[in-house]
Amino acid sequence: MSPNGKGAASLVYAQKRPGRDPIETIWALFCSLRFAVVLNLGLALAAMLGTVIPQMQPGLQNFDTELNGFLDQARARYGDFTGVLYWAGFFDLYNSLWFRMLVVLTVFGIVICTLNRWGPTMRLIRHPIVRVGDSFLSGLSEKAQFRAVPVTATTAEGALRSALRRGRYRVVSERSDDGNTLYLYADRDRWSKLVTFVSHAALVMLILSAAGIAQFGWREQSVYFYPGQPVDIGHGVNFSVRNDKFWIEYYPDGKAVKEYKDNLAVIEDGKQVLTKTIIVNDPLRYKGINYFLVSYQPVLYAKATDVGGQSLPLNRMGVSGPVTGTATTAGTLVNFNSTSDEGLPEDLLQLRLKDHTLTLDMKYYQDVERADNENPPVFVVGYLDKNFDKPVYNGFLPRTGPFQLPGFEQYKFSFQKDTAAVLEVAKDPGIEVIAFFFAIMTAGFTLSLYTTFTRCWAKITPHEERPGAVNVVLAGLAEKNKVTFERDFERLATRARDALAAAVSQAAPEETPLLAATGQAEA
Repeated sequence: MSPNGKGAASLVYAQKRPGRDPIETIWALFCSLRFAVVLNLGLALAAMLGTVIPQMQPGLQNFDTELNGFLDQARARYGDFTGVLYWAGFFDLYNSLWFRMLVVLTVFGIVICTLNRWGPTMRLIRHPIVRVGDSFLSGLSEKAQFRAVPVTATTAEGALRSALRRGRYRVVSERSDDGNTLYLYADRDRWSKLVTFVSHAALVMLILSAAGIAQFGWREQSVYFYPGQPVDIGHGVNFSVRNDKFWIEYYPDGKAVKEYKDNLAVIEDGKQVLTKTIIVNDPLRYKGINYFLVSYQPVLYAKATDVGGQSLPLNRMGVSGPVTGTATTAGTLVNFNSTSDEGLPEDLLQLRLKDHTLTLDMKYYQDVERADNENPPVFVVGYLDKNFDKPVYNGFLPRTGPFQLPGFEQYKFSFQKDTAAVLEVAKDPGIEVIAFFFAIMTAGFTLSLYTTFTRCWAKITPHEERPGAVNVVLAGLAEKNKVTFERDFERLATRARDALAAAVSQAAPEETPLLAATGQAEA
């Protein structure tokens, strides 16, 4: 049949290599050094971007005003590209889906590479190749040769063993099948081959532990701590935390913010047991619970009095309608737990009189500057009864003095401004575990830098022309730190030469000059 016929085509088809199994393909991909480099470079680049690109504080996305302010600052730097960066999660990079997937792929690659290298590494440590050929020995970078040494192979072996053991080498020997050639294998710091596995295992456990914290711990975002009111976070915690004072520290120009600070007090069994002033990256830690400063919210204490100066009860507007506010010596707390259409903190107050109901719709303009001794920058829309289409007042609170609604001047409203702290409260039960694995990983990588797995081979053969004499070839290599090993091997060759010379002196003192003449090391 013609070579171009169907028979040839069938033969070519039959000789085609079978397709690779998908699992084998994935395994080979994650064992690839190039792919590992790509993953690690990608992870390093992402971490670098997380350092260069400003990151949002935890829980900031729950506050429209603060989020818009953050994006406005980012827009001044990145322009129209800000929207793309926000959509891709670059402002919250470490919680983004693509970053987490990159971490998962890196961990998976570490596990696959470790499993792939485990078997060959253990064989190298437990069952090293002792017998090697002349071509292998000649190809090693460090070599020493001693010719026509007038001792037996057993005596030469003992001398070499002594020299190698002085250098902390483990020595294994084998004879050729005919018994004429003696092979020696020696290695040092073979356990350093396992350090990489320990470091990689610690890295994997560190990442898994960090991911496990979210499963075994808990996290409460955007918890409001109003001034002077202890907060019980729940989750079986047997203490509460009180916000005593929040303030902003400015630079000497009085405009640029230097630091946000909040003074917290821990209340346990009715007693104050701890106080701490926290800042953004320095939380309060007590009994494994962390209190992180996230944001702040302006609040007011409102009072209403009649012509006789007697305090009147005020009602705040809750989710289901008016609720009686908790009145303290400072007044009824107005916490601005709503947001207006303009993204401003908003709240409602009602004063119920005998014949009328006065409603104050209040919006807090934080960007409007007012002195500390002036009324807060609150814009008030006042309504009478249910006439919400016709406000009786529409404007800011006066800078000083009480606030009065037209037609109801006998009733006075006074306001005292304060600040509530917004905290993120979290229990991270695996912090100690993470620190433990981090310490192991760091120690492993450090040891791998300062230890080197070195191997030496020696071959002892009878001299062709001198019966009773042997030729000795000693060679070695190191996986890293080549320059250091070169000096170590020179010392090893010198010790081997001296040990062989001593063996010759003990076996046949009259032939010592022969060794000196012929037993020269070539390192």
